Amino acid sequence: MPPSKIRFVTLCQQLLALAVVLAVLTPAASVISLDVAHESPATAGADVPVDDISAALRAYTRELGRTSEVPDHPVDPTVVEHALTPAGGAGRTARGARTKADAVASAHSVTSVAEPVVGYGAVGVTWAHGTVVDEADLRAQVRTRTAGAWSGWMDLEYDAEHGPTPGSAEARHSRPGTDALLVGDVDDVQVKVTTTDVALPRDLRLAVVDPGADGRTSTQRPALETSAGKADQAGPAKGDGDIALRAATYTPRPEIYSRAQWGADESMRDAGSLRYFEVHAGFVHHTVNANDYTRDEVPGIIRSIYAYHTKSRGWSDIGYNYLVDRFGRIWEGRYGGIDRPVVGAHTLNYNDYAFAMSAIGNYDVKQPSSAMVEAYGALFAWKLSLHGVDASSTSQVVGSRTFPAINGHRDAAATACPGRYLYARLGDIRRIAAAAQRGWAGRELESDLVGTDHPDLVVRRASDGQAFVVPTGGLTAFGRSSTAATGLPSRSSAVVSPDLTGDGQADLLVRLADGTAVLRPGTGSGTFGEPAGAVLKRFAAHSLVTAVGDVNGDHRNDLVARRTDNRRLDVFLGRGNGTFKVRHLATS
Repeated sequence: MPPSKIRFVTLCQQLLALAVVLAVLTPAASVISLDVAHESPATAGADVPVDDISAALRAYTRELGRTSEVPDHPVDPTVVEHALTPAGGAGRTARGARTKADAVASAHSVTSVAEPVVGYGAVGVTWAHGTVVDEADLRAQVRTRTAGAWSGWMDLEYDAEHGPTPGSAEARHSRPGTDALLVGDVDDVQVKVTTTDVALPRDLRLAVVDPGADGRTSTQRPALETSAGKADQAGPAKGDGDIALRAATYTPRPEIYSRAQWGADESMRDAGSLRYFEVHAGFVHHTVNANDYTRDEVPGIIRSIYAYHTKSRGWSDIGYNYLVDRFGRIWEGRYGGIDRPVVGAHTLNYNDYAFAMSAIGNYDVKQPSSAMVEAYGALFAWKLSLHGVDASSTSQVVGSRTFPAINGHRDAAATACPGRYLYARLGDIRRIAAAAQRGWAGRELESDLVGTDHPDLVVRRASDGQAFVVPTGGLTAFGRSSTAATGLPSRSSAVVSPDLTGDGQADLLVRLADGTAVLRPGTGSGTFGEPAGAVLKRFAAHSLVTAVGDVNGDHRNDLVARRTDNRRLDVFLGRGNGTFKVRHLATS
């Protein structure tokens, strides 16, 4: 093939999962090209017929409906915080706090005054950053007053395992606290916090959230439309030489309402804390609030959670990746792209390796609707498929532990979340998700180099060896190319890989004329820096180098290549610092 000719593999199929499994099963000498491919997801383990599940998913789509009344502009929620203990310590009413006859403060107990609630309100209690309180040592309760009558006391759920990843930029300013309780349309709230063998936390605050009025609304379809029309595209198409281009088989994406459709004010989130990592599993949560909300109240409920998480808890954004209401409507949660591995703040110690969808409601006291369960199945099938995870898998490495592909929050922590009734439906969610998976087409390895929502190409110009990043513009068009790297030798080749140096950016492995290689670290802005580290001499005896992501589950990305002498396949296991150790995979 002339050196100027570039062979492309269809973007829809690029960087799926490793073809090494195939290489182990066949003689290595027959390996003439090395691309990344994936098996079809297995449905073994789904103990209900696929036809029945398909009917359930069709019923879910019909019940979902095609439109909803949503705000057509950002809506600003308001959070009012009331001091319960002083910032320097507990034991007395906070300086400046109002006092009434029913306000009591001691070393182990404080009861707030009645505070007004505006709109479909939410409340929560937080305390000073860095203060560690065991769940067994603290109890927070709330009661509400409507038309002069007080309700009984209700528990505010406190779960120390619900928060950002320790050590992250997001965690540095976070405050411990209870979950937000959506109290609804009431006149006043009052909270009571008691501890057992420890003093009340310092800087204890009651947060009262007003989600803001929707104002202008319009009847809209979900902004993030289903890709079901692309499902089951098949049939090979011949490309140049011996490469066959094949249309991908898609697991359909369910309809998802966007952040804009619940009125998200994007200025409230901390854009600098947005992080991506990996998805190995999914977690089912619930928001622990009233279950009798209407369809039109849902955008305000999500804004209340968003405001509490950002303004009171100090998180960078809403903690959940997705939310689902009792009507079966799925809503985009944390910013960053519904099809990308956005790191949330939902399951402590596992945020980097998993995503979460939270059911709006308290499912410790009420059964989830069929539409909600079916929405969970549809969303988890699609989301897991993007990252090469079989929904029926029972063994996924998630951080320091092994989990099934689909879990309840309580499987990872000592918590009642997602409530006993929703947790009891995990088997149904797993079966629906496993049967709904059709393929793993999508973004599994990092291919977005210029910060858009679409994968990009890296090409090398034969005349001078310069490398260029070509934005794809969403597969239907190509944007103007920009210089990605200069000074590449004319007889070199390059492979773009997910992060190999440990800085979270995609990198460029450049093969030199003698077969050795150098690593050029990505900048995150569509360019690559000067070679980092020593020349990698072990690549000299290899050809067909390709990026395959993490093949051994150590959360570091790897490469695979074929030896030129005996045509053996070797895997270059990344150490996360730009160096590798070699393992043999197959011999002739």
